[in-house]
Amino acid sequence: MSKNFAHESDSIDPAAVNPFPTRASLRRAAQSSASGHARRSISAAQEGATAPQRKGEPRESRWRSIRSLVVMALVVPGMFGTIALPAYAFETTPAATTSPVYDTGAQSLIVTDWAGETVARDSYSATTPEELSAAKAALAAAAAQAAAAARAASAKSSAGSSGSGGYSYSASDPELAAFLVGKTDTWIRPVAAGISSPYGPRGLICNGAGCSNSFHDGIDFGTSCGTPVKAVSAGRVTFTGNAGSYGNRVIVDHGNGVASIYGHLQNGSFKVSVGDLIEAGTVVAGVGATGVVTACHLDLKIGINGSFTSPVPYLASRGLRL
Repeated sequence: MSKNFAHESDSIDPAAVNPFPTRASLRRAAQSSASGHARRSISAAQEGATAPQRKGEPRESRWRSIRSLVVMALVVPGMFGTIALPAYAFETTPAATTSPVYDTGAQSLIVTDWAGETVARDSYSATTPEELSAAKAALAAAAAQAAAAARAASAKSSAGSSGSGGYSYSASDPELAAFLVGKTDTWIRPVAAGISSPYGPRGLICNGAGCSNSFHDGIDFGTSCGTPVKAVSAGRVTFTGNAGSYGNRVIVDHGNGVASIYGHLQNGSFKVSVGDLIEAGTVVAGVGATGVVTACHLDLKIGINGSFTSPVPYLASRGLRL
């Protein structure tokens, strides 16, 4: 026990025992404490240098390095991917609410001076079978009239002409053929006058309009200017107008290539138009003195398939004696 007491007494700081230490005692205590601390540091260093390394430390260091590499492999690509994504890559609102809205600033639209289009609608007033039949008949008549006008124009455009007389006639006209049924046997005298110049050779006649042929292709009826000239038979009018040395003339097609030509007619006296279907005895114009003439008269010519023939024998074959 005394030994333990002695050991304990050796470790007691003298400065702590003496409640009133002197300067010398404090210096000795400081030196003693510094030397003891140095000895303990050297001893710890030597023990650390000579102490063997613990077995668990290298493995723990390796796992720590592997964890760091894994974390870096996951975190770094994620950071780059997040930065590269556009701001609108993830849609957070429904598609119905994301349609673009264009703000034009317009609040209202005012249109002035506008009138609605008027729409014409068909209406039907016929309510009985009789009225419906009448309406159909009117439509058919209008269609027939339009077809007749078209055929007349076609007949005029497709008409042939002779080398000597220059008159035109229709090679085919179904409407004219239908119109002439029962009328081809009626032939009349064109004017109530005698023949003043027969068909055949004659002397030349010249004036300001030119000269006549040395062969007369028709017959002349000497009468006063303005005398009505009548169609010798039923047919379609194919020409009205001026024909040079023949003066004003009218040509009537009687079908089957037969035509009658009325020449030297009075200016402004035409009573018919091209395309008209006329009966025998219809007034076509008035006697005149146009073209190469010496006085008022009617020049009547008869053409068959484009060539002139003597009117006297032909009309006689039709029952008309001049």
